[in-house]
Amino acid sequence: MKTYLECIPCFLKQSLEAARMATDDEEVHEKVIKEVMKRLQTISLNHSPPELSREVHEIIRNITGSKDPYKKVKEQSNEMVNNLYPHLKKLVTEAEDPLLMAIKLAIVGNVIDFGTSNRYKIDDMIDTAVKKKFVDDAYPQFKNTLEKAITILYLADNSGEIFFDKLLIEELVKQGKKITYVVKAHPIINDVLKDDAQFAGIDKLATILQGDAGQKRSAPGMVIRYTSKEFQEQLNTSDMVISKGQGNYEALSTINRQIFFLLMVKCPLVARDIGTELAQLVLKVNS
Repeated sequence: MKTYLECIPCFLKQSLEAARMATDDEEVHEKVIKEVMKRLQTISLNHSPPELSREVHEIIRNITGSKDPYKKVKEQSNEMVNNLYPHLKKLVTEAEDPLLMAIKLAIVGNVIDFGTSNRYKIDDMIDTAVKKKFVDDAYPQFKNTLEKAITILYLADNSGEIFFDKLLIEELVKQGKKITYVVKAHPIINDVLKDDAQFAGIDKLATILQGDAGQKRSAPGMVIRYTSKEFQEQLNTSDMVISKGQGNYEALSTINRQIFFLLMVKCPLVARDIGTELAQLVLKVNS
């Protein structure tokens, strides 16, 4: 997915938010915004939003001196959803279709996103998952592909959200699937790192892979040209690919391989690209 002019204000808002998380110094905040604006003038909008975000957050880290401005909110997200996990697990085990419920809740977890300007209350969205249908035209194809699959590549998105991912991964493991869970190698917004996955216990269910290992910085989405050879090999050879979140959708929606995208639509441009509305829970496949 390409970057649109409407993305620019979001980059600036996110830059100020991250700078304020890193420091209270308003002069630093001003410097961050001015440097980001300068950099955005030189970057082609033909690149995907995650590629531009990669550049923007490098500026933020360099000027503020903070390697991980979102570290505190990531820890808070992990703790919050860790406490919710028993309730979420009960929703899955008591559901008429546990796999479908696990998918819906995995998508609901995508609410925990500091990379967008639209924020939603997680309790409200859990209630939505239980009571409301969602854009699930791809569910029959998901089940059919899953039935034939042995190896699954699962692309993570945000911290906190990992406990929602865990619900779905547990259902996949019950079916004897071999999962590789893809995280970022470096801090970028509130995206999942290896430590987060281990905190959630996902390392006991799946192999953890840093998808962009070898790079000096990460993007909020697996941009192919910045990914490792191991990731690219698994992307090409895994029987099934599950991708969480908007960033991965923006980075991978046009590549030539079947991917099941699970996301909460929080951006009008993504909604337009998918052909749906804001605040929709989406299970979409690109064939």
